Amino acid sequence: MKTTVTTMINNSATKPKSAFTQLVERLYAEKTNTIGNQGTLASVIGTCFASMSQVQHTWKRAAFRDMLLHLEAQGCYALLRDEVYITTLANIAAFGNKLVREIDTWEKESFVAENQISALIKHCFARYEVPEFLESVFYGDHKIQMLWYVQLGRGESVLSLSGFPVKFTKKMAHEFKKAPASYTVERAIRWAQTKGYGATDLMAETLAWSTLSEHFENEDFWITVIAFFAKFEELPYAKVQEVLSYIKVQFEADKTYVMKGRTWEALVKQSDDWHAEYYKRMHALNRAEWTTSPIKGFRKSTVENEKNIEYYIIELVNSEALYEEGYEMSHCVAEYEYECIEGRAAIFSLRKKVAEVVETLATLEVELAIKTIVQAKAKYNEAISKEAHEIVTAWATIEKLTLGFDECGDFYAEEHEVHFPAEARAVQYNAPQNNYRAQRTNHGEINWKFVLFVVFLVFKACSALNR
Repeated sequence: MKTTVTTMINNSATKPKSAFTQLVERLYAEKTNTIGNQGTLASVIGTCFASMSQVQHTWKRAAFRDMLLHLEAQGCYALLRDEVYITTLANIAAFGNKLVREIDTWEKESFVAENQISALIKHCFARYEVPEFLESVFYGDHKIQMLWYVQLGRGESVLSLSGFPVKFTKKMAHEFKKAPASYTVERAIRWAQTKGYGATDLMAETLAWSTLSEHFENEDFWITVIAFFAKFEELPYAKVQEVLSYIKVQFEADKTYVMKGRTWEALVKQSDDWHAEYYKRMHALNRAEWTTSPIKGFRKSTVENEKNIEYYIIELVNSEALYEEGYEMSHCVAEYEYECIEGRAAIFSLRKKVAEVVETLATLEVELAIKTIVQAKAKYNEAISKEAHEIVTAWATIEKLTLGFDECGDFYAEEHEVHFPAEARAVQYNAPQNNYRAQRTNHGEINWKFVLFVVFLVFKACSALNR
């Protein structure tokens, strides 16, 4: 009975656990599953615990729990409400068996969360000075780089770091520790290599921020590239980037490519020539052009309210023009690129110019095999205006085109279920080939008498329906 009373007295004297403490202890004790961030503190902490085995390396879970509880006790509330900092603490806990000081001996000296994390990392791992830029690795997921911090904090040499991607000289190792605090580890490596060859700070910075920091394959070659650039006090950053891209392409194409005997001036010229050809090649790939159809454009000038008005119809003969028309009119004419390349269709644009203001009134599709305007669309795929219809009719008369669209601007044969025979629809305008056009199959001559007969039937059907 006495024991029970004593226990109750002690419990009543104990300070109640906070909701955060209860949350951490519950998540630590239970078998958790990775549920991802669901916008709650519990989901973030729970996911971190779930990534730590309850059977192997249990010290990770214990270290993470102890850190969370100690930081709450120290009043680091802003830090504990931030998902980024929570995951950073989990990364620190992953090396909980390599601590040089106990977690519960750390004391808060700053009210800024970032400073608190920085101080905690130093407290846990840095018995010796470690480059400041290495602290940032605990915000990521590169565990080997986190280990480098731990190793340097224990006093190990840069030259003995586990899994380091390059071979350093002693001078490079020395420069690595002096790399700017704002650098990533990759940039610090390139900085140290360049400085190791006696380069200026400016040249080392140029290479540190170059594409060289994006890869560490084929280092035997790339170290010769770094040595080449280290000879210069200063070079334009943009031009260095271009030359490095050129060198990368040359080396990937020919592994015997070397830097020996090359000059900066020659490399710049070779790089400029290569880039010029490259952009031409990309331009050709990304922008199709096709031969104009036999149908001519149209122009009409008039005066209205003392204003000069010009109507004109032009053919769109490349991908860029189609995309601009589609963007301007908010419809999908750009999807007709293949039909134009194949010579089955031609796209025209009806525009109105008043003073210097140009307005697109209609986009027109002509099926070349049957010389028929099968679609006429205004903006947002709406039907064209009476004004536009009059211009299109005048143009069609001159070019001997059939108006094959209804009041909505769509091909009326489909609406009235009057279809052209497959052999007539399959005939393609046999335009001259150009360097982009795909080879087409010749489907033979067009039976014009038959086509005209079908057109006559279509008009008769429309007349009957209108009655």
